This record gives sequence, structure tokens and C-alpha cells, in this order.
Amino acid sequence: MFAIIGLSLITFSLLAIYFISTRRPKLACTALAAAMIPTGLSMIDGVARMAPRFSLAEAARFLNARLGEKDEVIYEGSLDAGSSLIFYLNRRFYLVNQPRDDEMHAASNTADVVLGENLILKKWGDPDAVYLIVEQERLAHWENLLTQRFHIYHQVTACGPYVVLSNQL
Repeated sequence: MFAIIGLSLITFSLLAIYFISTRRPKLACTALAAAMIPTGLSMIDGVARMAPRFSLAEAARFLNARLGEKDEVIYEGSLDAGSSLIFYLNRRFYLVNQPRDDEMHAASNTADVVLGENLILKKWGDPDAVYLIVEQERLAHWENLLTQRFHIYHQVTACGPYVVLSNQL
């Protein structure tokens, strides 16, 4: 892609210089705009490849298709990192292990959506489905915590660096 971008910039820049020297400014501007097309397409491709690393949209789509009326979704992390769930998940979700230094939300009233690990363990034993979204690097912690108490631990999907766990199949 770098070769195509470089060739495009050089070729269309030379073409633009030619159009400027022959007093055709509109064609020169068009040539410069055309030079940027491979660069723009490359940026779009990069964003599409990196989106799963920054968004929980794929996990939300997966959960939307499976959630029942009383099922619950819990996200481990800060509201900033999980903010895409607000847009893509069609229901309320809870937070666990929200960072203590989250100054942005310290003043806001998030006490009703922040749960402790003990409350999650209590919910995990309920008959309704509970889905827990965690980063892969935290998977060992949750696997150990859940299997010690319940022996019920299902990894239902992975979306980028995130894993969705459930208490039911």
C-alpha cells in the first residue's frame, strides 16, 4: 500500500505541476485531490481493521440476539472504555471493577450501575443468564473466581481483546 500511495502522490503531483504551468488550476486541484484517494482508502482500511480493539459493537450485537427479558450484562472496566455499549447494546448494563482514579465519573451518580465482584458472584448463581464482558488479560482472574465457587463457566465468544462469559450455555 505504501508503494501505491507513494506512486500516486508523485504521479499526480507531477501532473498537477504540469496543469499549473499550462494555466489550468481546476485540473491541477483535481489531480491533487485524486492523489489523496489511495491515502484515504488506506486510512479507512486501517480504521476497519482496528475497530474491534476500540469498540464493543461486535459484542453488543452478539448479546442483543441472545438476551432475554431478565438477562443481565456486566462490563468490567471504566465507563469510558465501555461507552460503545451505551450505543450498541439495547438495554442497561452494569460495571464492575471501575477504576478508582476515574475522575471524569467520580462526581456523577454511577453508584446504581457499579457492582462489586461479590454481587456478581451472587448473580452468577441465579437462574437468569448473566453475561460478563472482560478483557482477555483478565480472563484467568474471572475463570479462577467463578470455577472455585460454581464450576459454571462458559466463554461464549471473543470480540477483539474482549471475551464474553456466561453462566449458561
